[in-house]
Amino acid sequence: MRGFGVAIFLLIASLAPGCATVGPPLPPPPTIDEIVRLSAAGVPADDIIKRMRDARAVYRLPASELAKLNGQGVPDKVIDYMQRTYIEAERYDEYLRTRDLYLWSGWPSYRGIYPYGYGYPYVDWRPF
Repeated sequence: MRGFGVAIFLLIASLAPGCATVGPPLPPPPTIDEIVRLSAAGVPADDIIKRMRDARAVYRLPASELAKLNGQGVPDKVIDYMQRTYIEAERYDEYLRTRDLYLWSGWPSYRGIYPYGYGYPYVDWRPF
C-alpha cells in the first residue's frame, strides 16, 4: 500500500509543473486582409503591430507581396515589422538547425585529420 502512495505522489509531482507552464492561448494573428482593412480604416501602425506581437505572428512573405501591401496603404512601419519578424524567425530556425553541429567543434563526427579552424590540424586518435 505504501508503494502505491509513493507512485501516486510521483505521478502528481511530475504532472504539476506541466500545468504551471501552460499559459492562456494566444489570440489569433491578424490575416493579411485584416491588416489591409485596419490600415485603410486608419488604425495606427503601433496598434496593428501590437496585435501581431501579441499573437507572435510571423509573416513569411516575398518582397513582391510586401510591395503590394505598401501599394494597398499599409504603413511602412508595419511592413518593416513583418520583415523583421521573418528575418528573426529564420535566424532562430537556423540556430536550432545548427546548434548541435558545433558541440566539441565537430568531434567525433570528423575522422582522421581535417583542417582545424584555428590553423593547426586535428589528429583523430581513434582507430578506424
